[in-house]
Amino acid sequence: MIPLLAIGVFIGFTISQVGLVRHWARERPSGWVRRAVLNGVGAILTTVAGIVLLTSKFLEGAWVVVAAVPLLMLLFARIQRYYTALGRELGLGEDPPPVRVTDSLVIVPVGEVSKLTQHALTAARTLGHEVVAVAVHGDPAKARALEESWDRWDPAVRLDVIDSPQRSLVQPIVDYVQRAAEGGRQIAVLIPEVEPLHRRYQILQNQRGLLLAAALRARTDVVVCVVPYRLSL
Repeated sequence: MIPLLAIGVFIGFTISQVGLVRHWARERPSGWVRRAVLNGVGAILTTVAGIVLLTSKFLEGAWVVVAAVPLLMLLFARIQRYYTALGRELGLGEDPPPVRVTDSLVIVPVGEVSKLTQHALTAARTLGHEVVAVAVHGDPAKARALEESWDRWDPAVRLDVIDSPQRSLVQPIVDYVQRAAEGGRQIAVLIPEVEPLHRRYQILQNQRGLLLAAALRARTDVVVCVVPYRLSL
């Protein structure tokens, strides 16, 4: 461990001394030549000492430094390249284009008429110009019963019922959202989720809302919101 520590120390000294030489050469303050020469001599001495240690202790563990330092430099270079590309992609430091104001559509997946549905639609009406409720049913009788209950309730929100013979919930809604998003319209999907007061009841709730949210985030660019309905039990 001592040779590894010594080599690491000399590498750090060499890098810092070279950095100071570049600093003095770039800034050129009063007396910069003397300081640059002093740091340059220091860089040469620490480089020689590091090479001596590296060659003499190579088989005793110094080879780890030879392998690790280039790999770390490559890793840091890739990280820096990623952040640089990220900055260009996000336009950091630049004035972004003007904010566009477009009609928005809020889609609310529902299962049946309930307080949970009322809670979700109330939240949706405050978020967008147009709100539509979407239900997926594989049984025509249940679909008709839902439409009748919806008409009696009359929440002033359109209900679209999707037929799903395979009784799949996630894929039909994802397809519906993708069709609605065609043309660049701003879409938000508001998913109501029941949250029991006690965590021991959490496992008794189905996780289809979380699965739907994950699928929408992975396959679309729409805004996905989860609205909790907090129970008293």
